[in-house]
Amino acid sequence: VVILDTNQINAFATSGGHIFVTRGLLSCVQSEDSLASVIAHEIAHIQFKHGIKAIKSDRWTNAALTSTGVALTAFSDGEKGEIIGSFAEGIDTIVSTMVNTGYSKSQEYEADLMALKIMNSAGYNPYSMTEMLLRLQEKQSKSSGGFATTHPSAKNRLDRVYKELENYTENSIPKARQNRFNQSIKKMG
Repeated sequence: VVILDTNQINAFATSGGHIFVTRGLLSCVQSEDSLASVIAHEIAHIQFKHGIKAIKSDRWTNAALTSTGVALTAFSDGEKGEIIGSFAEGIDTIVSTMVNTGYSKSQEYEADLMALKIMNSAGYNPYSMTEMLLRLQEKQSKSSGGFATTHPSAKNRLDRVYKELENYTENSIPKARQNRFNQSIKKMG
């Protein structure tokens, strides 16, 4: 897990198992259990291989666009430079969109539900995910970048999480854990 020195509110996982959390997101977190919900969500993306699926999907799209560009070059007249240029721009747009928009809504929802299981198994309060999503919902309405562009609305995610939480027991956060978290956040200042 790596902390990125940016005020943007976001977290993401790579297909290689690295998790990046921004300082901006850490400023929204009120407990270790809330932070655990974010990390568990990113672990779920890794477990479900969402990053690898996105890369494979992107490769197929790039291959199709490149093949089409080659075919058009072979069959076009003087406009081939223009056509090839527009396909190159299309490829750049697809890659940029994947980086800036994150996973699909269904993958985000799937990661949320798995995160509840991970948290529960690790001894964290799964209900803390709602605390995190409520904070993000508040921030999402005021933000135009980061989390606001890479995740479905926090409200929609909350609706699904509330339904799933019926299968879990809420437990309190141990005082020692909360004190440890508060001290760690204070040190990051």
